[in-house]
Amino acid sequence: ENSGKMSKLNYLDDTDYYNTSAVQPSAQAEKPRVLLMGLKRSGKSSIQKVVFHKMSPNETLFLEMTSKIVKDDISHSSFVQFQIWDFPGQLDFFDPTFDAEYIFGGCSALVFVIDAQDDYVEALTKLHMTITSAYRVNPNISFEIFIHKVDGLSDDHKIETTRDIHQRVTEELVHAGLEEVHVSFYLTSIYDHTIFESFSKVVQKLIRQLPTLENLLNILNSNSGFEKSFLFDVVSKIYIATDSAPVDVQSYELCSDMIDVVIDVSCIYGASDEVLSTADTKASSIIRLNNGLVLCLKEVTKYLALVCILRQEQFAKQGIVEYNFHCFRKAIQEIFDARKPASSARH
Repeated sequence: ENSGKMSKLNYLDDTDYYNTSAVQPSAQAEKPRVLLMGLKRSGKSSIQKVVFHKMSPNETLFLEMTSKIVKDDISHSSFVQFQIWDFPGQLDFFDPTFDAEYIFGGCSALVFVIDAQDDYVEALTKLHMTITSAYRVNPNISFEIFIHKVDGLSDDHKIETTRDIHQRVTEELVHAGLEEVHVSFYLTSIYDHTIFESFSKVVQKLIRQLPTLENLLNILNSNSGFEKSFLFDVVSKIYIATDSAPVDVQSYELCSDMIDVVIDVSCIYGASDEVLSTADTKASSIIRLNNGLVLCLKEVTKYLALVCILRQEQFAKQGIVEYNFHCFRKAIQEIFDARKPASSARH
């Protein structure tokens, strides 16, 4: 798999189950850290493999249960750089070797996965213990709850399950005196686009330049007549930024599927003999839909692509679109250049 070249997977020995010194990064210590937690068989490892390693959802059925902490270094692009720590479901916060200060102290986001098809009472108890322990150490953590495996539920069951989990979590936090803790809830499944969209929103909270990127996309839309635009990380298909207009699920799915089409065609007809996970240099693609809309993909950097939705009449002004995109790409490059000195200074 090409994606294997872009992320580094480190497994801990059984003797290092809680020994966090074994996972302390050196040069990458400044990268944001995302913790994946939940009960065993809730789908944590499957999420990680599908989103960041291009594993087919059906292949995840054969994954072994996580028995130790797994650290995954995600380094797809200048913006998408963080670490994912996948924790085993049998994690014991009261174990004397569990170093809460180190694990939660350097954490930016905590994703807790709940199996919606199972009895989630035990999961909610574990969630409350997790939030309490983590917030005590680091009040700045973003708590993200994935109500997972909802593909097997009816729409009514999804609504009822979400309402019940939201109410129970809120009541537990209020009872514990943690009303100020903000928790986000997402309905997810590895068999559709929901897991990519949800992880997109988690990753966006790790990007300090997000307001700048959103502003650039708003300016690009207004000057080019785009109805919607996404800045995608091509490897994982998560969008690191979009304009300020509300995200329509169908529009996101169209743009995400377009990336798959471009990558597949590029792998077959690309200029290089090596099969790349991304499009060729300065790749672009146009897809005209039968409803009068046009999908337009433009490569921004090696691992970032801009995917826009516009109407056919706006696409007729292709010269303006090309010029505005050139300015947008230049602005993105300037943000990259500004990040590099800051990263060097930290190391």
